[in-house]
Amino acid sequence: MKKIIALSLSVALCTALATVSLIPASSTAHAAATKELVQISKQAQYYGEVTNGAPNGRGTIHWGDNKQYSGDFVNGKREGSGKYINEYTQDGDQHKVVYNGAWKQDKMEGKGTLTHKVIQEDGEVIWNEIQTGTFKNGVLQNGYDVIHAQADPDYSFTYKNGNEKLEILGTNSGLKESLQKGTLFSIKYRNGSINKLYSSFPADTKSEQRKLDDALKYLKGIQKKLNPHMDEFERLSKQVPLN
Repeated sequence: MKKIIALSLSVALCTALATVSLIPASSTAHAAATKELVQISKQAQYYGEVTNGAPNGRGTIHWGDNKQYSGDFVNGKREGSGKYINEYTQDGDQHKVVYNGAWKQDKMEGKGTLTHKVIQEDGEVIWNEIQTGTFKNGVLQNGYDVIHAQADPDYSFTYKNGNEKLEILGTNSGLKESLQKGTLFSIKYRNGSINKLYSSFPADTKSEQRKLDDALKYLKGIQKKLNPHMDEFERLSKQVPLN
């Protein structure tokens, strides 16, 4: 069984979401949008509304059998809203990336939800991730990122909004109660100049333990503010099972 660290796989998305030009090398002018079949390249084929020989309006593009986008296009680029699916193999593992949301200039831009599942050759799911919120230039800027993986601990939770960031490692139930009891695997909170880190593991020195205790006291003091995010972490965790 392969174990992986929950926090280290996002780099694969860069390859999965690589920008590809959708404007064919040669095009026939069309005065108004019409539905047509356009061969973009040897690998890419588009069917949908076309203006001046380029995808414009609603349509679907396929890159072979395992990658496609269905949604809005503007002047040959993915722009508006649409759904992207990419299934590929890397190091023997099967990856499935799905993004549904807003696009601009061929990149995820605006509100959307991205999921990424990794399955071993034996059919075992070793990674399942969901990101939801606001994207910019293909990267989640503000919102939630929940990872469930064959790792220890098996859940990673992140919420960010501007300068505010909350990160928790642990299980997907009883997060609020665990914070009150001080039994969370780890919790990190940053907001401007505030930077607090607490772990339930004892520190090596008394001074380090005092820092942990102070951080826990602070986090308990703002728990009402953190509770909605922990509720959302638990809700989203149900969408990323390892089966």
